[in-house]
Amino acid sequence: MAKEIERQYVVNTDHPEWSNLKATLPKKRYIQSTIHRGDGNKLRVRLIEDINTGEQSAAFTFKVEKRTKKDGPNVRDEYEWEMPTRVALYIMIGHGEVIKTRYEYIHTDGKKWELDEYEDKNMGIVLADIELASENEKFQIPEWVGQETTKEKRITNNSFTNHPYQDWSDKEKEWFASLKKRK
Repeated sequence: MAKEIERQYVVNTDHPEWSNLKATLPKKRYIQSTIHRGDGNKLRVRLIEDINTGEQSAAFTFKVEKRTKKDGPNVRDEYEWEMPTRVALYIMIGHGEVIKTRYEYIHTDGKKWELDEYEDKNMGIVLADIELASENEKFQIPEWVGQETTKEKRITNNSFTNHPYQDWSDKEKEWFASLKKRK
């Protein structure tokens, strides 16, 4: 078991550094399905492909209900196991999918960020997550990172499965675009 302490932000894809930066970062393609949600808990299956090496893997993850403070990071217990890819494919049948490319970035302060560029029905969404060692850990925010969306229920993998970006109204898309600029 691991404790996940995480904050989420929107990436400002209009920032001049973003395109150049993402071309230099290691990346993997994720196809994931949430196979059960209940009382804040969720079970998720992921197919993962390293885009540089072609290596494929799969993982089963159980996330326990979030325990959070209003302005704090999301905190929850997380269990993850590797599984055969063919088993993951069978389990995912009949469940909605979210597809994304994940980039790993180490900022100048040494902190690792995971940057998710969504594809298919959610093309246009790019998010940055940072996992922390403690709820009060200090970190620097890169210039190309916009507003924090840690507590925003409309911006989660689950919400992207049920209400993908391509189906958002113009007003919802304008709201999301406004999050690219940090206040």
